[in-house]
Amino acid sequence: MSTIYIDTHCHLDLLKEIDKNPTQEDRLPIKSISVTNAPFLFKPNTILFAQSKNIRISLGLHPELVSTYHDQIDIFKQMLPLTKYVGEVGLDGSIEHRGNYMLQKKVFEEILVAAGAEDNKILTVHSRNAANETIELIHKHLKNTNCQVIFHWFSGNINELRSALKYGFYFSFNHRMVTSKKGQHLIAEIPKDAVLTESDAPFTFNNKIKNRLDSIKFSVKEGSKLYNIQEEEFKSVIYNNFKTMLLK
Repeated sequence: MSTIYIDTHCHLDLLKEIDKNPTQEDRLPIKSISVTNAPFLFKPNTILFAQSKNIRISLGLHPELVSTYHDQIDIFKQMLPLTKYVGEVGLDGSIEHRGNYMLQKKVFEEILVAAGAEDNKILTVHSRNAANETIELIHKHLKNTNCQVIFHWFSGNINELRSALKYGFYFSFNHRMVTSKKGQHLIAEIPKDAVLTESDAPFTFNNKIKNRLDSIKFSVKEGSKLYNIQEEEFKSVIYNNFKTMLLK
């Protein structure tokens, strides 16, 4: 059984006072993908976590911030060869972001084309209120590549989830998703070989769960119930899925 937890989507640079003690998160028994929200944040993060063994830094351009940072797409492309990990990227069709949806789509497609050209990237993807188009754009641009895709905190419907599964995509869930009825329904539809855990720290923290380790442990505990297997077995399932994804 694995002694290591997996966090495929967190924002470590946004944790309180992380700059004063960047090794604190690396000492946890968690293999992590720490996403960034804009290209200019990537290099400072690689410097901040340069001594880390368990933290991988991801290059991102968050859909909610595209209107502000869309002009950094060229910087994104320049930095892309420096990392295997891409995120947070994607589309957001929420009311407050619908006004720049076409710009989001343009930027996301540029990201997908660039990632596909490199052929070996792992993407962690945002798809709130835009699941169907996000899925189809990824399939269009990455279907003939070795890139791997993780849908982070998926909130689409069952048919959209099944469509993404048909394309071989992964799904990561967090402690907030696993405690909602819709989230539980979605998670239960994900095959064991396509499921991963995330914390989305610090955005998911509350009075009961205030750190990543508690978040991931809770997700493993509650997720194991949905799959009707022992907690330690589910922990190993997640670890093995992560390991398999890295080797693809």
